[in-house]
Amino acid sequence: MSTVPVRTYRKAVIERRRLYLDYSCWLEPPEQLTDVQVTVFPYTEAAPIVVSSGYTDAEHKKLTMFVAGGEGNTTYTLQMVVRTDAGQIKRDDIGIMVVP
Repeated sequence: MSTVPVRTYRKAVIERRRLYLDYSCWLEPPEQLTDVQVTVFPYTEAAPIVVSSGYTDAEHKKLTMFVAGGEGNTTYTLQMVVRTDAGQIKRDDIGIMVVP
């Protein structure tokens, strides 16, 4: 994968890490997020990363993600693609460094 993550977070294998993503500075005032898709690279079959997300505000401009699992000594890229009710599509890559 040739993209550089916007930011890289560290977590231990045992941790379930919470990440906050605020898209309000990118969205127009009435615009809302309508969809988020996360693709994880690399896929580690023995110990995959598990990502769950949800909106944390009534305006649907902020996401909270929980990241769990993963294989120790592996750095993952979470490829985030969000869509809005105004038709915008934005991609961000976030790094997750999993330590034993």
